[in-house]
Amino acid sequence: MRSTVAALSMALGLAMVAGISAPASAQCSCTKTMIDEVKERGVLRAGVKNDAPYLGFVDDKGELAGFEIDIVKDLARRLNVKVEFEPVKASNRVQLLQQGRIDIIVATVSHYRNRDRVVDFTLPYLYTPQTLLVKKASGIKSMADMAGKRFGLDAGSGAVKNVPRAQPKAIVQTFQNWPEAFFALERGTVDAVATDNLLLAGLRAASPDPSVYEVVGKEGFYGGAYYAAVVRENDSKSRDAINFLLQDQWKDGTWMAIFDKWLGKDSALKMTLADFNDFSIPVWDE
Repeated sequence: MRSTVAALSMALGLAMVAGISAPASAQCSCTKTMIDEVKERGVLRAGVKNDAPYLGFVDDKGELAGFEIDIVKDLARRLNVKVEFEPVKASNRVQLLQQGRIDIIVATVSHYRNRDRVVDFTLPYLYTPQTLLVKKASGIKSMADMAGKRFGLDAGSGAVKNVPRAQPKAIVQTFQNWPEAFFALERGTVDAVATDNLLLAGLRAASPDPSVYEVVGKEGFYGGAYYAAVVRENDSKSRDAINFLLQDQWKDGTWMAIFDKWLGKDSALKMTLADFNDFSIPVWDE
């Protein structure tokens, strides 16, 4: 009997120890936050695009340039660190972040709930509406005008699902990529190309005669998404630090200067905030 009691007491004691130690272990921070690592290292390693014109691309000098590139450069400046860019793709960017090979992703990542389950998103730094690119002479000013007409879409894009929902009476023709869809618009075999307005503006700007085409404004919006920076899951200190820096960029005019340079009045695109659904970064009070 005594041996049984002793055994039970020992088991209970072990269970109590385990019960106490588990929460303590769970609360232990065994790794530094990203923002602390960056400041200690003196370098911010950013995953960026190198194939998204005006956002993140390789310029004529063979260097990375664009709206997102300048946003990251300014974040590094405010952190008083250098910056290293790592070109990423949609297929590997989260994996590189989780492996610790990069510190942050600023690479046209739309903030969706399913993505938020595995990484943390900052405040948005841009909103990209989805709309139409048409010939000015077409008279097409809205999705309603596309009833019975033909859309040209990239076969691998989300527009293949989204466009028929927005205009079920339209005809969808798919192509291998967006330039092919635009070529069909040039030839008149489709009446509109539909996707993110930034991409459409880039296709228009690269055409032989941009004045022939127009990106439809709010009347053509059929969806959209917020681009946000991405950090590792459960690192609220780093997420907050980047949030505050993004807000500072907005407050002191840096964001607007970068916008004008790459997307706005000083760029080939000549877009305005109205083209981005009057986007603004939310700024919190102290």
